[in-house]
Amino acid sequence: MTAAQTAGWATPAAAAVCMPAALTSRPDGGPTTVVSALRTVPMVQAHLALPVELTAARDLAVLDALAACWPDLPQCAAFEQQGGIVTVARRSHWLTLSLSSRADRLPVLLDTVAAVVRADYPKERVRAATSKSAQQAALAAAQPAVHTSRRMWEQHYGAVPLFAEPAPSPHDAASVTADEVTAAHRAQVVPGGALLVLCGDLDEDRTAELVRARLDGWAPGAGARPTRPTPSSRREVRTVRVSGLAQDHLRLSAESFPRTDLARYAAAQVASLILGGSFSSRINTLLREELGLAYRTVALVADHVDGDVFAIEADVRAGAGGEAMNRLLDMLDNFAEHGPTERELAEAVGHITGKYALNLGSQHGRAACLLSYLTLGLPIEAIAGLPREVAKLTREDVREAAGLYRRELLSGVLCGDGDGLAERWN
Repeated sequence: MTAAQTAGWATPAAAAVCMPAALTSRPDGGPTTVVSALRTVPMVQAHLALPVELTAARDLAVLDALAACWPDLPQCAAFEQQGGIVTVARRSHWLTLSLSSRADRLPVLLDTVAAVVRADYPKERVRAATSKSAQQAALAAAQPAVHTSRRMWEQHYGAVPLFAEPAPSPHDAASVTADEVTAAHRAQVVPGGALLVLCGDLDEDRTAELVRARLDGWAPGAGARPTRPTPSSRREVRTVRVSGLAQDHLRLSAESFPRTDLARYAAAQVASLILGGSFSSRINTLLREELGLAYRTVALVADHVDGDVFAIEADVRAGAGGEAMNRLLDMLDNFAEHGPTERELAEAVGHITGKYALNLGSQHGRAACLLSYLTLGLPIEAIAGLPREVAKLTREDVREAAGLYRRELLSGVLCGDGDGLAERWN
């Protein structure tokens, strides 16, 4: 396939990606609110994202308990009884409340948001929440993948940053008090720095007015300003022996191009997709389909605080971790030297631009995309910019991005319960 054919093949998908219409408001001291009308179905999707500060391990437990209290609030229960859906999650340094409902329940949805930001925390509610949190923390502690993920970030940063911890210790989770949760809410559930995205079958101006009315009087606060930990200058991929593992776990990471450098970030996204972003990717084809060494493989560029990190994960057959690591590192070096084929580039460009167009055409996908750009501190006007940059990529652009993922630039671990593994791999 020629370069001209590649460009022609990808252009229709890229041209379909347009900046969605959105009404943005940023009142002094209040949350940034983005409302986007998309009347595909009579539904509304809303995300409230709050930046949170993690300064000690105990903060993880307190915030988990706080979040576990929210679905049990009377207003949330009433919202769900009317067919609404409530979910709460912490990812990195953001605590997010997500709500979806029929469009005619928009006033009830906003009442629910208002109830959450003004919640109180009686002892009985916190006691029930800590019980849930402790169970979830115990489950997380028992998962080998969680253990190996922690080891990977320890190699990448020199110590596991709090934002990368998937769960608190079960002991901390079980011992959180109502006073701690109340204090955390007062300090961290504040309008300063908060983001509210609404997308669906709605009128933008009327929705913005309803938001202002419902959130008027929300206790002011500046909001958290988390800083990114500095990656370790020591790049190593090491073996960690873990007794009792039923399979080997491979975890690798490398610094990638940041989203603020949109052209090179687009190249990094295409490189990661070709390597491990689909079932037909190079890593999955080699380790799973050809060699039968792994069941699950994935590679992606993900945001961590204010930076972007390339990460590879593979669940490998017990005792096969050494062979899988050797073959994977050889593949990464080869990809860094030669880059993608014309066909791989064309297929990756079509996949990314087409996926963008589909996501922006759904209420859930558009709301998630808008929130993603906002949490990264990027203007939402850049949403259409990434597909345009992807469509312009050449093989050399992607090869340059792949050069960041050579073995000498990687950090990570191979965890297994076998003997005979090398101590270091790069």
